[in-house]
Amino acid sequence: MASYQLQILKAMQQPEFYPHPVSRLHQCETHISTVFLTGSFVYKIKKPVNLGFLDFTTLELRRHYCEREVMLNRRLSRDVYLEVVPITSQPSGYQFHGPGHPVEYAVKMRQLAEDDVMIERLKRSAVADDDIDDLARRLVSFYRETATVGKNGIIDERPDAVPPWQENFDVLRPFAGRYLDRTAFETIETATHRFFKSRRPLFERRIESGKIKDCHGDLRSDHIYFTQEGIQIIDCIEFNDRFRFQDIISDLAFLAMDLEDQGFPETADTIIRRYVEHTDDLDALPVLDFYRCYRAMVRCKVSCLRIEQLVPGSPAREGSQTAAKKYLGMAHGYAAAFQRPALWVVFGLPASGKSTFAAELGEIFDIEILRSDVIRKQLFHANGRLEGPTAFGKGLYTPDATTATYDRMLSMAHERLDCQESVILDATFAKAAWRTAACDIGRRSQANTIFIECRASDATLAARLRERETKPSVSDARVSHMGEFKSSFQPYTPTEGVFHQIVDTEKPLRHALRQTILLHVLGSRFQSVSSAG
Repeated sequence: MASYQLQILKAMQQPEFYPHPVSRLHQCETHISTVFLTGSFVYKIKKPVNLGFLDFTTLELRRHYCEREVMLNRRLSRDVYLEVVPITSQPSGYQFHGPGHPVEYAVKMRQLAEDDVMIERLKRSAVADDDIDDLARRLVSFYRETATVGKNGIIDERPDAVPPWQENFDVLRPFAGRYLDRTAFETIETATHRFFKSRRPLFERRIESGKIKDCHGDLRSDHIYFTQEGIQIIDCIEFNDRFRFQDIISDLAFLAMDLEDQGFPETADTIIRRYVEHTDDLDALPVLDFYRCYRAMVRCKVSCLRIEQLVPGSPAREGSQTAAKKYLGMAHGYAAAFQRPALWVVFGLPASGKSTFAAELGEIFDIEILRSDVIRKQLFHANGRLEGPTAFGKGLYTPDATTATYDRMLSMAHERLDCQESVILDATFAKAAWRTAACDIGRRSQANTIFIECRASDATLAARLRERETKPSVSDARVSHMGEFKSSFQPYTPTEGVFHQIVDTEKPLRHALRQTILLHVLGSRFQSVSSAG
């Protein structure tokens, strides 16, 4: 830090420096700023540092980014960011707005009450459900109004483009083996690259649907205030547009990760749930854990950079080391979650809507669907035995043919799960033995196993089956088979470690999908659950 800035900071430690009453003067630091809280106003001085992803080394750059900070933060706050204050050098010392050329700049803010900060309110149980809903609506409105960025936020086709998570790894690599466990670091980096490469269509779809926005960039619980005049959100990223130009769900993932870190995972889940309910943005959920991992690594990076700025052996340095290890551990947990394959078993009576549900689910997660009706036809067409609708339990539907079909489908699923690929099974699964076999495959592959049981009334089942008599369908089930199907269908029995949800397919499809995916993504602890939907 330049000697003259040290002198300025020393002057700002005196209450008489300020042109207004100072009720309580408190100084705090981050890796990039020094902040003075005076009771009524806050003054922030940017450190003259170059960390690669930001450059504050010249006075002109610091002035520029002070102005950017005021302008950008006014988007989510009102009457908080007041002005950029020039500091000049006078014979009597440094002062605000003095004559002559400025030697430094400070961002001046109205000081908000610390009792109103979100994390403090949560600790006092002073955040109501309506407050969380108001926050979600405020953010949804902000994302709707802010500029859509296009490809700059996540996928840049330039040969030299580096994604933001890669920049994280590049900055953190020198700390691996020193402050960070090298094996955990390398595991997270490998998982991140593998997921992004294998699930690239998910990310490209986010771009195509306009979900890459000029966001906040540092959305944390200590940057959100619930005040009498409304919600105030401060301290967005001003120093690097690429860190702010990002997927909406990446912005929200930072808040979710932070709330989980602070001990409020239910509030984190509620924020994500409210966002999805207000926007129907189901495509955000398959990449949520990826972005929670990225955000945990951002905090790990900040902690490591802070370590380097602090005196060895000091409590603050030890605290930063502890934080770095903690965030690395969180990132490792998220990486384990997003790279763990899922076995979805979408089952139920013929015409219960399972194929429609499975198709939408496969589209959202971009994963393969193995459909028993198709596999059955492929299996027996190869033997020259392709047939059309027939009597129940006859032709292609004898017990032996059905067993061969399920054996083939489950074998194909096992192959994909062993390759760390998620898969959806779309079949009646009328027999408990077949469901048990699916559970065993999921367990052996260490996959999340999710059973989705589709149901509809008898009248709806009959109406849907009658439609198949005039419309093409790969399924051979007809109204005449319904009685036999119902009598032979064995009820589902809850299984240890398996997620089970009942879906009423007579309700709107998007509602059922939203509930299912939210339960899957937010309830990835996967206890045995049965929920009517």
